[in-house]
Amino acid sequence: MISNQSRKDDENGLLHFIPVRKSEMDVPYADLINIDLSKWNQGANAQKKLATQLYTAMTTQGFFMLTGTTITEQEIQRQVDIGFTVLETTPLEEKQALDGHMDVTGLYRGFKLRNYYEMENGVKDQIEQFNWQRDMEDQPMPSTIKPYVPEVKSFCERVHTDVLYKVYRLFAIALELPIETFVQMHKYEEKDDSWFRYMAYYDEYSKEDEAKVGKVWLKGHTDHGAVTMVFSQPMSSLQVRDEEGNWLYTPHVPGGIIINCGSMMEWWTGGLFKAAIHRVMAPPDDQRNHIRCGVFYFSIANNDVRPDLLSESPVLQRMGRKSIFKDGKNIDARTFSRARVAKVGKSPMYKQKWGAGEVLVENIAGVELPHFG
Repeated sequence: MISNQSRKDDENGLLHFIPVRKSEMDVPYADLINIDLSKWNQGANAQKKLATQLYTAMTTQGFFMLTGTTITEQEIQRQVDIGFTVLETTPLEEKQALDGHMDVTGLYRGFKLRNYYEMENGVKDQIEQFNWQRDMEDQPMPSTIKPYVPEVKSFCERVHTDVLYKVYRLFAIALELPIETFVQMHKYEEKDDSWFRYMAYYDEYSKEDEAKVGKVWLKGHTDHGAVTMVFSQPMSSLQVRDEEGNWLYTPHVPGGIIINCGSMMEWWTGGLFKAAIHRVMAPPDDQRNHIRCGVFYFSIANNDVRPDLLSESPVLQRMGRKSIFKDGKNIDARTFSRARVAKVGKSPMYKQKWGAGEVLVENIAGVELPHFG
């Protein structure tokens, strides 16, 4: 196993994560739409063009690549270094004491150790996480992150208020809604179950177990929030599922952020913007025996927001979009998120027709969510 690390000159013992080199193998990559956020300040016409790009991405791929933000490649690498240090050097006893127990709490907070998710054929995952909420005040922090809390908290605030707010304004423009519509539902200073995550995938399956899961490190699924932000990394491992059912790798763009739409955004738009189907796959052979380590942000609406059809949108009106909820029985963001998180990797599934085939489905707080191979 290659450790991907070297010691830095840091009195706190920070590890530097060395990313794997870009794959030179011929693998299928998704042609993601690139939205250059540096054009935001060029005015209303430029913003409308960006929103048109977003609309196209959300109605076709469900993913796009965001570039031109104020978050630099160096700042992203710094966060990956901090995350790698937290995951690699926090003592096991401390990790266990700060276990998030998400199956009980319904919250992504603290550590998720390996062998938590039930994969297929008795195989369990090789993924470690440290999850935290953006204010960094409502949960105990591991000793390994404490020296870096001020800069991590600053990073969280900038990602949310400077980058994500602009993305949400593009969503509003695309739907011809008041520009602050989604910002008001995702206020930084209000409570919700959004979370940041440091996550490492360890390439440590036995040959037998890898065969049992078909080299899938995380089964195909949709995220349950509004928007997910994946800070781009060189390992070719994240795959998106296109409309024909093909799995395509997401390309790496240094300093880029991969954005995907989740269930809540799908509900707000009556299915116009479809929750993006994605999975994590073992990388190409020339990237094997390395760790996949990165930083992520999962955006959930503020607690009392109900992710039901935004019927005031002229776009949705013209298209005749309807609420997916029967008889107006919708659900607030906090209730749905906690029900969803508590069952991730733990709940029973059943087969159901999906298009021309079948998928595995689980029922979360009365809502059926599909899973894909």
